[in-house]
This record gives sequence, C-alpha cells and structure tokens, in this order.
Amino acid sequence: MFGLTFEKLFLVAIIAGFVLGPQRLPGYAHQLTRAVRSMRHFVDTTRTAAEADMGVPLRRSEWESMNLRQYDPRRIVSDALRDTNELRDTEPPSEQVLAEAARVRPGQKYLITGPSSHPRRILIDSLPQDDPRRIAAQPQPEAATSATATEIGAAHTALG
Repeated sequence: MFGLTFEKLFLVAIIAGFVLGPQRLPGYAHQLTRAVRSMRHFVDTTRTAAEADMGVPLRRSEWESMNLRQYDPRRIVSDALRDTNELRDTEPPSEQVLAEAARVRPGQKYLITGPSSHPRRILIDSLPQDDPRRIAAQPQPEAATSATATEIGAAHTALG
C-alpha cells in the first residue's frame, strides 16, 4: 500500500507521538479511524451501485478468472490480419485480379490499383508467387508473345 512497510508506519507513529504529544494523540487516532471507516463505506457503496448499474460483478476473484487480454487492440488487429491472409491463400482469383493481370506488362515493378482519386501502388514482388498479376509481370524472352487474361487464368488454374 503506497510502498509503506510496517517499519515505516511504526516510525511515522513514533514521530506523530512526539509531535502531537500524549494528550492529543488519542483524539487524532480516533479521527483517523473514522476517516478510514468512512472511506471504506464510500468504496463499498460505490462498488455495489456500480455492480447494480452495470450488471457485472466487480470482485477481484471474478475479474481474474476472465481473460481480459482478448480485448487488447493489438491482438484483435493481428488476429484479423492473420484471418485475411488465410482467406487470401484459399480464394480463387477474382475477376478484378484477372483484369488487373491483363493490364500488367512484363518487367513492370508496381501495380496501380484503386480509383484515380486515391491510387495505390503495390510492389509486384510483394505479391504471392502464384498470383496472376505477378506471373504476368515476369520478364519473358523475346520470342514469347505477351500473355492474355485467359492464358493467365488458365495458368493460375493449372497451378491451383
């Protein structure tokens, strides 16, 4: 409690005995006990009122049994990102992805997505290996023709 040990409290009591004197010390001790009792009563009534208003018990033993770490914002965000990564691995490419793959030129480093008012640059090397947009951006030999969207979709289904 506030870093006070029994030895420190005993020292404070001895100093208070010398400063206040033997005549006034019992009166101040009585005032201190009344203040502690009123504070304890205030805390108890406030706790019961809060429990009644919220409908949740505010006892330490019941709070310790709950896992409050599940409400940590960092954990919530990391779980959500993990879920989207798992979904991304299992979903087939959408029509939008195939349309973007048709616009990608061999050797292109960035993919521009989104509306013209808020474009997003995505590094093609950061895409998964089997992504049709990354496959379309791979440099091709001179004799090879450029891939069309249907060829990219066929290549992706052959990979998947």
